[in-house]
Amino acid sequence: MRYIDSIVTAPEERILHRARLHWTIFLRPSSLLTLLVLPLVRWLTCEAVVTSRRIVIANGWLSRRTFELPLSRFESIRVEQNVAARILGYGSVLVVGVGGGRQGFAHMSRPLAFRRAAEQAIYGD
Repeated sequence: MRYIDSIVTAPEERILHRARLHWTIFLRPSSLLTLLVLPLVRWLTCEAVVTSRRIVIANGWLSRRTFELPLSRFESIRVEQNVAARILGYGSVLVVGVGGGRQGFAHMSRPLAFRRAAEQAIYGD
């Protein structure tokens, strides 16, 4: 069971969108040096979701780091993509909450879909 699935336990909360790392993390030079083990562990343990109540970004295996932002505390979301990232469908996302809480997620697959899901959950568009 994934970590996100274990924390979304309330019956009225449901996952609206799930984001993962993009496959391009396996193309980095450091990936070859670690025989693809470290990128595989990152790919399996990093995820971000938009639920009907909050945005959750979690990463790590031995040491877990999570960022949970209730939709009522959402301030903005920023997506950054260079030309190659736009062509291949990945980018970096920065979620900012009221009061200065912020969390980034680099190399997210389909970042625009994540932003759209967050905006729809918050604003009901």
